[in-house]
Amino acid sequence: MKKYMSYIKIALTVLLVVFILVDTGKDASSNAEIEDVSAQVVKAAKLSKETPAGNRMVKRFYGLNPGDYEGVVLYAPKDNMDVNELLIVKLKDTSQSKAVESAIRQRLDTQLKSFEGYGAEQTALLEAHKLQVKGNYIFFMVGDRAAAAQKAFLKSL
Repeated sequence: MKKYMSYIKIALTVLLVVFILVDTGKDASSNAEIEDVSAQVVKAAKLSKETPAGNRMVKRFYGLNPGDYEGVVLYAPKDNMDVNELLIVKLKDTSQSKAVESAIRQRLDTQLKSFEGYGAEQTALLEAHKLQVKGNYIFFMVGDRAAAAQKAFLKSL
């Protein structure tokens, strides 16, 4: 009987350690203001051709209602032949993450189909996009400096 009790103690200890590791591995929500995060990202991305877009463009490009989120920042291309784009979303609740990710993937698929067959440079940029979910923030960028912008995003949280 003592032998079984020691196995049970070991099993419970292992379960406790696994639970602690899983729990601490979750992304924590950030209290950072979206204006501060976007300022750092825009600086790192060196956005020059892209312009800040309003709520109508967020709805048009992604089908998302910005009012449903704590904050949304979109820098959109100035013309239809440009694919450089930046989207940062601060979620009200992390349960919104899947819907936003899905909208981003749909936008990416649409852009890839639009440039299929003739826009090799645009297609390469689209395929090298950066998408990051970190707690209550989502970052998406297509562009030459997407990796640098992603680093700035993570650092700003």
